[in-house]
Amino acid sequence: MTNEVLAPTIFEQAVKVFDGWTDPDTGARVLRLHARNVPHTPGMWSTFYHQFHPFLQGGRTVLLHTRKMYADADGPATYALDLTTGDASNLIPIGYHVTDVWDETQCALLNAKEADGTRIVLWDLQAGRELCSVYLAGWNYCVSGFLCDGRRALVSYYRGKPYNEPVQSRLMLLAPDEPPRIAYEADDHFCTHVVGHPTDPNLYSFDHWPSPMQPIEQGITLRTVDGSFHEPLKMDERAMRPGDTWGARDHYLWTPDGARVVSYLCSHPIDLGPGFNHYTLDWWLSATDWRTGEDLAARYPSGRWGGHMAVTPDSRYAVCGGGPGYDYLFAVEIDGLRQGWNEHIICAYPHNESLGTNADPCPMPFVLPDGSGVIFNAGWHGDDYGVYLAEWPSALK
Repeated sequence: MTNEVLAPTIFEQAVKVFDGWTDPDTGARVLRLHARNVPHTPGMWSTFYHQFHPFLQGGRTVLLHTRKMYADADGPATYALDLTTGDASNLIPIGYHVTDVWDETQCALLNAKEADGTRIVLWDLQAGRELCSVYLAGWNYCVSGFLCDGRRALVSYYRGKPYNEPVQSRLMLLAPDEPPRIAYEADDHFCTHVVGHPTDPNLYSFDHWPSPMQPIEQGITLRTVDGSFHEPLKMDERAMRPGDTWGARDHYLWTPDGARVVSYLCSHPIDLGPGFNHYTLDWWLSATDWRTGEDLAARYPSGRWGGHMAVTPDSRYAVCGGGPGYDYLFAVEIDGLRQGWNEHIICAYPHNESLGTNADPCPMPFVLPDGSGVIFNAGWHGDDYGVYLAEWPSALK
């Protein structure tokens, strides 16, 4: 019999590089990310939006945004931080903003401001060159995201004022060495939050909002690239329904196995008037089987809803950061939602001061691809604001 020596996890390598502390209640180690080769200023980094992919080199490298929107001669807008060495580098040319990266193909989606709109570029990180791009003059750029082949992407543009007036939307397909083409176009609809299915390269999802707004129960829509399949995300008769259209499922993630859509919804009508604060609403965490409409849903207890979630690589847990006043990172077992709310505290984190508005930032967590830790934002709006890495609990492995 031979004794197999396991390679160190990404977190085990990071703990030798970054300073931090041990959570007194959970025993998890928590690290504050910084760069050894870049001057540090408080709050210089934040994580990507939760629907995108920030990792390269199997998770060894994470891309983190600075407060700048576009790279310029004074430095990058996005750093690539090596979690095993603490060194930060710039992979992106001047004048661009990074939206998404795909590790297996070493491709990135970049955007650049043009005279009358935004150009979206499919970029080869290894060769340092543009593969293709799309630019619709006079149209507003909304969002872009990869299909799971990591070589093609969808880009959403629109014209008009979303929700309040008639809007035209176009989803453009980008593929290497091909001219961009229209994958989907819709009048009187605003199409946002485009996400490729994690295992089917020809399936994607997006939010399909009527504009002007009309009552709907479900905004998330599924479609194939060739258009042969197009329907709202199924909800069976027992599935949780929103209190009104504004509370419908909107921000969401696929579980990596491609089986469920994890999202949140509000169970009571939403007043968008002056003083609107999304942290005070009655949010529910939802995980919906897209093939059957089976919905696993449970109400967030007080303080738990802190914005967007992550899903672990094994599709078992949703990871959330608490709202203002509940400064904890925690995991919720997705299948356990059948029995109701469940949570496993990972760690406490630096206190977040809320401005009491809808514009407050979110923890925006990401689970390392090897499952050994969670990267997240914390510490607004003081000197502790920054990006942190928490150890994944051994009890949840």
